[in-house]
Amino acid sequence: MADFFSFIDQQIVNILKISDSLIPGIEKVVAIYFDQSINDIYAKSLKRNSSGIQIEDFLIDDRKEAIKKLRIQKEAVNWYRKEELPFEIKEGNKVKLEIFDELENVVLLLRFFNDNDEKYDLLFFYFNENAGNFEISNSSNALSVKNKSIIEYLLLNTITTIIKINENDFRVLHLLIEDKRLINQNNFSLNEKLKIVKRRSAQILGDLCKTYVKEFSAQRNKEFKLSEGALMKIGDYDGDIKNLKPTIERSISCIENTNFDNDKDVFIINEWDINFFDYDIKIKPSEKKLEIPNKYTKTILLLDKLENASQEVKSKNYGLTSANVGKALPAPISAPAISDALKKHRKKILYLLKKHPDKWRIIRNEFRPLLNIITAKPDLEDLDKSEKST
Repeated sequence: MADFFSFIDQQIVNILKISDSLIPGIEKVVAIYFDQSINDIYAKSLKRNSSGIQIEDFLIDDRKEAIKKLRIQKEAVNWYRKEELPFEIKEGNKVKLEIFDELENVVLLLRFFNDNDEKYDLLFFYFNENAGNFEISNSSNALSVKNKSIIEYLLLNTITTIIKINENDFRVLHLLIEDKRLINQNNFSLNEKLKIVKRRSAQILGDLCKTYVKEFSAQRNKEFKLSEGALMKIGDYDGDIKNLKPTIERSISCIENTNFDNDKDVFIINEWDINFFDYDIKIKPSEKKLEIPNKYTKTILLLDKLENASQEVKSKNYGLTSANVGKALPAPISAPAISDALKKHRKKILYLLKKHPDKWRIIRNEFRPLLNIITAKPDLEDLDKSEKST
């Protein structure tokens, strides 16, 4: 038995309740078992009285040798008279054991193997001798062999089943505890690795931006330097790495334009000078793909190109003019060509801007050629009707 009596108090209470429901007449139960926590045998008794169930501990130091002999015997079941046992349990908590002198009771001993010390734990059941407690009878005769066979069969099988259930529960519990320990250990290890990766990433981003600062300093014949706060902010950046260079360039341009009459030797780039742009804001997965009819594909492509070009122009701190946006397009075009394209797609642009208010945020709010179209838009109710009819 794998340390079944580790929770002996509750287990004995449960055994007594189950046993009493099966077999009336049990006066008390005594358990002697190997306790792994103290690496020695221990004993408890359980009795019922007017106040309920009471569990008592008691000393068995002067009877251990006799008890050890009982623990190495392999018979699963034995019946004893009290005087045949090497101890007597007296009232009180933790009292010594003495020889029995009551002859009117019988005691059933059940043995259960303990894996921890490879000996048997002992359960003693004390019964009234009167068979009337067991049979529907008024007889005061002692328990018969038939009575005892039924009693030992019921108790042995019932308690064996309880032990197996508890052993399985213990194994499952230990597995869960071990799994949780491993999960916690893995989580701790992953967190430590993540911290290392973040530190390395922050170092790489910081070094990269220091290179950009050095490059722009050489171009301007001025020395710029990133503060510790700026390096920390850059280290926390998780956007597209290609946006770092224009971010640094814009920060330096702002500092340069606001300190044009300053002849300092070194200009410090602080964390508040580092501003990442709207295009670094993460878009939700549901926003990434627009489910729009194919007839709007070219219009969407036009708006996307203008939005991306506007982002690039803003990142360089240039004015958001048609000429600058046209130059920033993958295939550069003139300002008049942009105006012509917007006029050609006018109705579809108005429909898309209304349908998707969170898209193309820069050009819808800041790009003058598109603002001119928006302010001159026709009645959208008529536009909706025309869209529904198509």
